Amino acid sequence: MQSAVPNWTSINKVDVRHKGAPHMPTTTDTTTNPAAATATVPAVVRPVVVRAARPTASGLDRDTLADVAVRNIGAMVDGDLDDFVALTHPRAVNREAQAEPPATRGLGPEAFLATAHWLRAAFSDLSFTIEEIVVEGDLVVTHGTMSGRHTGDFVIWTPSGEVERAFAPTGRSFTVHHAHFQRIRDGLVIEHWAVRDDQAMALQAGWIPPTPRYLLRCALATRAARRAARSAQSAPTV
Repeated sequence: MQSAVPNWTSINKVDVRHKGAPHMPTTTDTTTNPAAATATVPAVVRPVVVRAARPTASGLDRDTLADVAVRNIGAMVDGDLDDFVALTHPRAVNREAQAEPPATRGLGPEAFLATAHWLRAAFSDLSFTIEEIVVEGDLVVTHGTMSGRHTGDFVIWTPSGEVERAFAPTGRSFTVHHAHFQRIRDGLVIEHWAVRDDQAMALQAGWIPPTPRYLLRCALATRAARRAARSAQSAPTV
């Protein structure tokens, strides 16, 4: 009889080296080794984008699936279109794009690159850590942090594709917890969604509680973002 317990695999550390292949630790099946599920999570180094050959076949092992997910997160830091083509399925969708610019709401590598550009425009020194990885079937779940410094307008969009508000830069740094869920198909990320500690980010970045002066700066930033969005919509298509 097949066990009703899902076959979870937990990886406790990811060591990503600059411009080299990441060292993925051996996965531990927590169904046969329950103690691994409560193992202490060691410190990890800052992930950076690593170029990879396009994955080939289905039926990839758990280490390979985890590797694709980690590289996809790292590509948000300084990856280009080639990086996302190597990691992202042509039909990939980002469920978080409803609060992001219209360019992020398409499918595939270009939409994921648009999300990266949106983040980079607002945050300098952007980095991610991966502290825990869980793999089940084609789903890879990573937990860690996102860090950065708020140096550009951070523009939030409505589901209808209009500018909702913009947070003017404060120059303050932040480190907040993130959990990312990435579904893999044919060795490529085809779906992504996340759970983030946005309240901690707002507190650390200095958005709340707002001073009257900061509210004015945000109002001006919002007006400028809306003007830029209208100009982009009215620009002739080449």
